Amino acid sequence: MTTFIDGLLARMSLREKIGQLNYPHADGLPTTGAAPGADTRTLILRGELCGTSAGHGAAERRELQKLAVEKGPNGIPLFFAKDCIQRYVTGAPIPLAQSCSWEPELLRRIAAMTAAEARADGVNLNWAPMLDISHDARWGRVAEGHGELPYLCARLARAVVEGYQGADGDVARPNRMMATLKHFAGYGLALAGRDYAAVEASPGTLMRIMEPFRAGIEAGAGAVMVAFSTLNDMPATAHRALLHDVLRQRLGFRGMVVTDFTAIDPELVNHGIAANACEAAYLAFTAGVTVDLVSCAFLNHLEPLVAEGRISEADVTARCRLVLEAKARLGLFDDPYLGLEEGARSAPRPAHVALAREAAVKGLVLLKNDKVLPLSRGGTLAVIGPLADDRIDMQGTWAIDVDPQNSVTVLEGLRTGGGNTHVLHARGCNIVDDKNIAARLNIHNRNTPSVVVDQRSPDEMIAEARKVAEQADAIVLCLGEAKEHAGESSTRLDIGLPGRQQALFDAMRTVADTTGKPLIVIAIAGRPLALTGVMDADALIWTGHPGSQGGNAIADVLFGGQSPSGRLSMALPRHVGQLPMATEELPTGRPKDAIGIDVPGDDEVDAQGRHVFRKFTTACILEGPATPLFPAGFGLTYTRFAYGAASASAHLLKGERAVLEVSVPVTNAGERPGTEVVQLWLRDPVAQISRPVRELRGFVRLTLAPGDTAVARFRLTTEDLRYDHGTAFETMVRAWDPGAFIIMVGPNALDTQALTVTWDR
Repeated sequence: MTTFIDGLLARMSLREKIGQLNYPHADGLPTTGAAPGADTRTLILRGELCGTSAGHGAAERRELQKLAVEKGPNGIPLFFAKDCIQRYVTGAPIPLAQSCSWEPELLRRIAAMTAAEARADGVNLNWAPMLDISHDARWGRVAEGHGELPYLCARLARAVVEGYQGADGDVARPNRMMATLKHFAGYGLALAGRDYAAVEASPGTLMRIMEPFRAGIEAGAGAVMVAFSTLNDMPATAHRALLHDVLRQRLGFRGMVVTDFTAIDPELVNHGIAANACEAAYLAFTAGVTVDLVSCAFLNHLEPLVAEGRISEADVTARCRLVLEAKARLGLFDDPYLGLEEGARSAPRPAHVALAREAAVKGLVLLKNDKVLPLSRGGTLAVIGPLADDRIDMQGTWAIDVDPQNSVTVLEGLRTGGGNTHVLHARGCNIVDDKNIAARLNIHNRNTPSVVVDQRSPDEMIAEARKVAEQADAIVLCLGEAKEHAGESSTRLDIGLPGRQQALFDAMRTVADTTGKPLIVIAIAGRPLALTGVMDADALIWTGHPGSQGGNAIADVLFGGQSPSGRLSMALPRHVGQLPMATEELPTGRPKDAIGIDVPGDDEVDAQGRHVFRKFTTACILEGPATPLFPAGFGLTYTRFAYGAASASAHLLKGERAVLEVSVPVTNAGERPGTEVVQLWLRDPVAQISRPVRELRGFVRLTLAPGDTAVARFRLTTEDLRYDHGTAFETMVRAWDPGAFIIMVGPNALDTQALTVTWDR
């Protein structure tokens, strides 16, 4: 193939090579920025684009491909790209919910399903997965990611890339597509969770949160997309140290580097580092960008920049080679019509629907259960809330090709799965009452809005819900967010329940207290919510937007057909004022338990009897605890697990090749089968730079019958001890320090037992 590409490059004009670096916005498609649509057919005939998002379905894409192959210069086939955010036709849960399964193989299967469905519709390049780490639940794009823990996210990133591309990386097969890792890098650390805002972070922190990108690159991802934001004063799109020294040199990436939507022009101009589009193109190209997504700045300005001698044609040729190699890897030169067979796309297959249901079950997290779940079938159940009978919002953000009519609502799922249970329903309140916010939430489905402001008064709606609840034996309250509460450009001012949902909960709590009925809250959202106001529920479940099978999955769990096994991949805060909040935070000079004073007369203590406020320490939030409402890794099931004492294979190790084995016995001490996720956290207390108070370094899923015991085993090497440190990307060192290390094992980030080992060189 190298000889073929050499010959092709020799035949191409400079303009045609630049054309392979251009991916314009197709005329008539929805936009996520201020970009005009391009005349796709004219650009194809001129050889001035590498690919397109034009064409609806395989038949239209085949027509465009035929135009490129038969009438375009040199017959170079097109990419067809799309945002297939871990689902295509079949509505799997949002990635954040999937990550709460802590099951890489599940995500691999979902990604493989997505690739098969997308490729059958002609899509061969996926603008996914999103691998950004965020510590701020205000940021709407947490819905697209896998949580806050780099180790977990790295395990899942590898699985997703291999699901899209195959474990062998052979993306020329008709059921696979090329993955794009995004957004490189630091995008999830945007100030105050405001999308597109600046990022300020140390090189050490940035390298820690790049671990998912490292894993995705090692898995063979074909493309990386650059972040919109500035990174320590330099826009990522023009950040040569980031794109060359880190991405190419340190992480060893060899594929295409693509920009995000309009990130060259006008955004480098708007960032204030380029006077015009030509300078923006120069800065992005010299930083290392391969493909200009949407702005056409490369197409419009690289040719004169070559003529002026500011960039070389040899560099343009080298970038073009990367694009042609990606097309060759996809098998497009052998068969440009791969995946473009007419009629290949179909309705979701039964096996895919079953997988979506499985994923929705495994991504659901049981946070509280005062012995009210699982529910018995029979009797009367009140299903109340603005998300109880909502079909569209179940999908969550970026469900572009999912038909919401295939969704099963919670109400439908409970009616179908409840057997002879009589199910009553009332809406109770709107998701939001403000018509302006409703319009913002319906931006992508204005013709079939999911967020509708009921014409009845809030008091009338709550009165109806109260009447329905009083007739039932148990109350299921479905609260949370619309799909566009999360996603791109959806930052929230607060992360509590929107609208009058808290008032609805308070009314239902009163009914439950008066009548003795159990109150079960299901919080459906695209982000970690601050659920402090509903902690009085008898049972509490958090789930990300669960996809098309969400209603059936919730019924499976509520009626006990499936036991919950999800664990939080991102801690749930008590209040928005705690944000950003990182489980793997750095220690401070004023830790809560090592310094400071208790305040006389302050008797607010935690479950361990320790004061939640301590003066002159980091536990200094005046109005409440500094700890999360629920820590990362937390989740309950319908049984209970007893941990034995953790043990290490050695307490003194020596050398680079030494291996530490840590084990802990776990017993199902309850009466039902269940799955526990045993987690290992590591702390390096003395290092070259301040290191996190805990870092996830392993997890094991154990499924046990009642009374059974299994041993969770972990294996650590010096690779688990290494970290990057230095004052600049160009001079950073990745190494480990000999000395003591604290190993913590338990069911979540905070409830752990610790042991100390010493590891010398």
